[in-house]
Amino acid sequence: MKFRVVVFLFISSFACERPEPDEHISWKKKRYDALFAEDGYLNIAGLYPIQNGVYLMGSEESNDIKLPDELPNLLAKVIVKDSIINFEFNLPVLLNDTLNVESFSYNFYNVKNTFSLGSFVWFVHLDSGSKAIRIRNLNHPLLNSNLVIDFYPYSTDYVIQGRYEEYHEPKTLRFNNILGDIYLDTIPGIIHFEINGEDHSFEPTISDSGNFFVAYEDLTSGNETYGGGRYLYILPEDKNNHVIIDFNKSLNPPCVFSIFTTCPVPRKENKLSVKINAGEKNYNGILFSSVYQ
Repeated sequence: MKFRVVVFLFISSFACERPEPDEHISWKKKRYDALFAEDGYLNIAGLYPIQNGVYLMGSEESNDIKLPDELPNLLAKVIVKDSIINFEFNLPVLLNDTLNVESFSYNFYNVKNTFSLGSFVWFVHLDSGSKAIRIRNLNHPLLNSNLVIDFYPYSTDYVIQGRYEEYHEPKTLRFNNILGDIYLDTIPGIIHFEINGEDHSFEPTISDSGNFFVAYEDLTSGNETYGGGRYLYILPEDKNNHVIIDFNKSLNPPCVFSIFTTCPVPRKENKLSVKINAGEKNYNGILFSSVYQ
């Protein structure tokens, strides 16, 4: 296992600072490790949108899907028709880490399959309005880098009790991702909260984990924090419809580390007219996708 040094920066502040809870320190370590995991965002080596049609996939420049140079000049012909994708490979590749195949066809909406050759793994990526082939390099040359994540100092001022109000009829609305794709998602209700005596609210969606998810902007966005907003996960409401909003756990979206991502962008309902001096600050380090651009 590769050894990594976890580096977090802290800036002095006169906010309501107390010793950082062990739980929050553990949360930051988990966040950091997740970025380096096999399904994290730092090893992504390409994202190739697909529609109905026939694609040649390989490392030669003439291919429709130009893969990293370490892969064969012509790896496969890819045929997409509606929800069916067919790979015709020019050499055996490993399917789901178990079986060598030279051709394979499946419904990518119903089944998730991965293919691999050497340290590269690819699959159909369906998320936030995107339909694409995503490729990872599990030996990405930058994975040995020391990633620096800069946080505001932990502050109890930004651990806020809110109130969740479920809508009588959930809203199904159009959302945008950073690539300009449009997708539908459901807003089940609204979260009301106060900051400095002023009323604010979020309209969350529901994440795969069952927690509320919010992509939000505030008055630090584009200055101290990323211009495209930050992400926040909030545990479900308790029996009294209360939720705890911990802005110290505000995350940078994956697109600050790699262009091969499909980040949702904040809707206007989740743009706050206040500074949130908590959570992750803007990332100014290496763009991990730069290796393959």
